[in-house]
Amino acid sequence: MSMRGQVDIHWRTGELEGFAQFNLLPGITALIGPSGAGKTTLARLITGLEAPKGGTITLDGQRLFDSRENIDVRTDKRMIALVPQDSALFPHMSVYENLSFGCRIDEDLLMGLCERAGIRNLLDARVHEISGGEARRAAIIRAIASAPRLLILDEPMNGLDPKRRREMMALIRGLSDTTGQMVLMITHQAEEMLTVADNAILMDGLRATVHGPLQQVFARPETSELLDLDDAGELIIATISDRQDGMIGCALGGQTLWLPDDGEDIGTKVRLRVLARDVAIAKQRIEGISVINQIECCLVHINKRRRGTDLMLVPNGTDLHLSSRITARSLTALGLKEGDTVYALIKAVAVKELVATPKSASGS
Repeated sequence: MSMRGQVDIHWRTGELEGFAQFNLLPGITALIGPSGAGKTTLARLITGLEAPKGGTITLDGQRLFDSRENIDVRTDKRMIALVPQDSALFPHMSVYENLSFGCRIDEDLLMGLCERAGIRNLLDARVHEISGGEARRAAIIRAIASAPRLLILDEPMNGLDPKRRREMMALIRGLSDTTGQMVLMITHQAEEMLTVADNAILMDGLRATVHGPLQQVFARPETSELLDLDDAGELIIATISDRQDGMIGCALGGQTLWLPDDGEDIGTKVRLRVLARDVAIAKQRIEGISVINQIECCLVHINKRRRGTDLMLVPNGTDLHLSSRITARSLTALGLKEGDTVYALIKAVAVKELVATPKSASGS
């Protein structure tokens, strides 16, 4: 399954008019923006729970809405699953009955998803007997089990503790990787976006203002401003290639980035976030210090700011990017200029692993 969609609509909320024009692509798209930007309304419009004022919505070649042709496919015929913020489980049913309602996958796969989501032992419980976080996980599994063409998750990690949040994000990421499931994930949390998304759509004032690959949207100044990101850092997607002395090594071209070992298998793909403030700069390798990671890079851009200087680095042998934030004094003392070879000094414990996807990940 490798579906695509296209949204080109306008709508009205009170006295305000909203606009959105973007493509829905295979993989996970984060719909981001501040509270009140219109993210949930846009999801309801795509699902058919509300009607746009005009425009078109197309999914997998089928027109779901076309104001000129008077097409408005019923919500239950669109094969779009929406998990709203309140989970919306049926209160008169058990957890298992909720999951079975509209289920289009086999029992073994359903039970495997329940196991991964940590709700296998809750199947006989009534909705009022489980916690809000458990209901949230059950609602996500119910939506996945309906085998939708498009899965829309509205603030999917609300109410989940950090461990469960990470597990569910890995499950969604693995599902998308292995099945091609198209996911639209609404969030105002930068970490959720960075953890799982391939693409992003930025909304502000009921308008979809920026859309495209995640790293491009993430790097835009309006994204940092709207999401209040002072030091967004950089994303690195790498594969675990080595394990030594309680550390795992991620291949970066011909170099290795070492991280604390959390038990991931060799071959696991990890998505990492490296904050600019955690990257120091040296003109040469330094002996006798505790910093294990000294990554040889090309300094490709210098951006002088009022409160320091941002450096853009490309690790040798890769097309990846690292950022470093240093003082103007350090810039002068090191005599740095664009094109220089430098070493990015990164403490292993400073690298934040967002999610790990095993090479054999599956929806089950």
